[in-house]
Amino acid sequence: MTLVDIIVIAICLALGYKFASAMMSKSDPVSESRRPEPPNLFQRQPPWHDVLGVSPDATHDQIVSAYRARMSEYHPDKVANLGPGIRALAEQKAKEINAAYAEATAGRA
Repeated sequence: MTLVDIIVIAICLALGYKFASAMMSKSDPVSESRRPEPPNLFQRQPPWHDVLGVSPDATHDQIVSAYRARMSEYHPDKVANLGPGIRALAEQKAKEINAAYAEATAGRA
């Protein structure tokens, strides 16, 4: 093996290392575009009956039943082992459901 061969191999190794490290450090543009947007604090929450999926004149028992059904879908403990985006979405939905339930039961019982 000549000196030229050794130099060519060394240059190729250095370029390969630089290329591989550059490819590994780039973030995935697809995953960044799928990140959920942070909730808008000024966004108006939908009416409580839409959140719970009942009619505005629902009885207390119907409201409680709908609340339990919705919370069983979005409770944060059910998605604790999933990705952070899904956990954040479940937490936001649970807060929305709790707020709707509080509003619905404020004048009833």
